Amino acid sequence: MKKALALIILLSLLLSSCGFFENTDEPAIEAPPSADPFPTDEPGIFSPLPVISGDGKFSLRYNSSATLNPLVGTDAGNMALSTLMYEGLFRLKSDFNYDYGLCESFETTDCITYDFKLRGDIYMSDGSELSPYDIMYSINTARTNRFASRLKNVSSVSIVDASTVRVTLKTADARFPRLLDFGIIKDGSSGTSPRGTGPYRYSESENGVAVLIKNEYHTKFAVLPLDTINLVECADTELGERFTESIVDLFIDDPNATVASVRRDHEKRYFNTTVLQYIGFSSRSSAMVDARFRAVIQHAVDKDNIVSDILGGRASVARLALPSYYNLYDTTWESGTDQAALVAMSELLDSIGMQDANNDTYLEYPLMGAYVDVTLVFLVNSENTARIKAAETIAARLRRVGICVELTELPFAEYVAALEAGEFDMYYGETLLPANFDFSELLSPGGRLDYGNMATEELAAMCGAFLAAWGDFAERNAARTFCQTLALELPFIPVAYKQYAVHSGRNEILGLEPSPSGLFWNIYDWEIEIR
Repeated sequence: MKKALALIILLSLLLSSCGFFENTDEPAIEAPPSADPFPTDEPGIFSPLPVISGDGKFSLRYNSSATLNPLVGTDAGNMALSTLMYEGLFRLKSDFNYDYGLCESFETTDCITYDFKLRGDIYMSDGSELSPYDIMYSINTARTNRFASRLKNVSSVSIVDASTVRVTLKTADARFPRLLDFGIIKDGSSGTSPRGTGPYRYSESENGVAVLIKNEYHTKFAVLPLDTINLVECADTELGERFTESIVDLFIDDPNATVASVRRDHEKRYFNTTVLQYIGFSSRSSAMVDARFRAVIQHAVDKDNIVSDILGGRASVARLALPSYYNLYDTTWESGTDQAALVAMSELLDSIGMQDANNDTYLEYPLMGAYVDVTLVFLVNSENTARIKAAETIAARLRRVGICVELTELPFAEYVAALEAGEFDMYYGETLLPANFDFSELLSPGGRLDYGNMATEELAAMCGAFLAAWGDFAERNAARTFCQTLALELPFIPVAYKQYAVHSGRNEILGLEPSPSGLFWNIYDWEIEIR
């Protein structure tokens, strides 16, 4: 039985507001819909409801019973808050390339050994200067806790000198810095709010109310837009009403999820994610092992319709395995990469030799001089409306050309149990990929997402070659080979990469630019009107 269920991302992280998707080993429930495949530069304006007069404070959701420690915490709202208190070595941009954070520069000659040089004059919120020991402690804590899956390739962490940390990997990864955007905490610290280098730190007011206050040791202390950020306890069921009343001033969600009703004129800003929806296969049937048959299924997946009509446009069509916003993506890779998709489904089936040999209206697969029944057990999580609708459209298309499909809708726990038991032929899945776009969990034999044993050593090696490619030219070529090979061999079918939304009151925040690394990375540039 496969361990840990990284099939579905942590939607609870989203619906509990102000949370950002994380590379986590924990499974979760999913979601449904709404705009262009790229983050919007201008916030969307919504219903002309009256502007609500709030409490005169800027407030975010907080759970006092959960930790704010960014390396071990799991509470969605608290982990979003933690990006105000803690900074990473790097920060991710919308194309999932990186900007420098606490790291000033790095060196590597083989993409296995990395030496990261820290910026000078960076201080923890207790006044102590940032030390390489803080970095070593934080990475080691992260790789045994919240980011164990993300940092599985790390072999060791050591100190080179007073400003340099060395990280040694097990295998080459040219995009490893993209994985180091998590918060850094003080060496040896623990507890619910350890010291960090972020612009704010946790405190309590005189009457015991939890707040975040400015970190007086931060380099941009003087230009922070708020002296105090109020922290508000808020249950999931209260979120919509609290936001409507301006008691909670901002939150983040999956626009394809069922969220609390908001009765307030407000704005939404959208940003890209590495959340991939895909069709997975099982090798248990002879027909599914045939790449030509999987090509028939790919032809049945109307990705444009799924994104525009079912996901409401709040996703990017996954023409290939890598998203169109990948920094080196080239649309010419799409042309001629999937010859099977250029042939009508019926012609593909004819080329395979499938026919209705027993006159039951469904096609049988030719095997060793005989014809065998093909009934595809298609699994989908019954708790996700959008994915059910998408799976229904795929099943309907397959049935129209004579493929028998049993669409099986199961609650999440039963759905995962069926996957782990191999009781399926195909499934509609969703997973959070790491920022280096490491597909090894899908493509390596024994990977956590290789439920159907479709992975091969050859695919794993190709994935490794893509990760190891260093420099734009080599990386672009490796990415092209990676995408085109997967488009032909079809161990899985990429469907869409999702977007998430940030909600705030209309005209209340200027300069907010959500990043995959955190909502508050440029809070120094915000202009906030408190209501």
